[in-house]
Amino acid sequence: MPVTDQPKPDFNPALWVWGSEDSAPRVLHTMIRVKEWEPALRFYIDGLGMKMLDRFTVEVRRTDLMFIGFGDYSQGGVIELVRLWDDEGEPTHGTGYGHVAIGAPDVVGAVAKLEAMGAEIVTPPTVLIPGGPHVAFVKDFNGYMVELIQTSRM
Repeated sequence: MPVTDQPKPDFNPALWVWGSEDSAPRVLHTMIRVKEWEPALRFYIDGLGMKMLDRFTVEVRRTDLMFIGFGDYSQGGVIELVRLWDDEGEPTHGTGYGHVAIGAPDVVGAVAKLEAMGAEIVTPPTVLIPGGPHVAFVKDFNGYMVELIQTSRM
């Protein structure tokens, strides 16, 4: 299948930032590989309140993709979940992956909700630096580390 810059009928221009008015680079998304959708959706959508932005197939790459986030693509910082058609093994995290950081207005409440859902709490809510926000580390249901950082003063 030849690569083309012509949009397909199902092309979603919001996914791509071509022609945007951005004057500086910014983070667009982080991709993580998953074997099954359900555990990832349970953690990020049910647990943290993200929403599904798009779900589609890239046949030439033999993958299914799902983008999730708190806002839309123009705000950046979304997560791309990827399932490979031909991958029979479990995804590995390697030694270079650290974590995805997510701001939460109530870290204690978010951790309590995720813990009740069965998430592994690696570091319970704590203040790492005097005067700083609460921070917690939780593993999602695919084993990826997620750092939660308090974004509001309570």
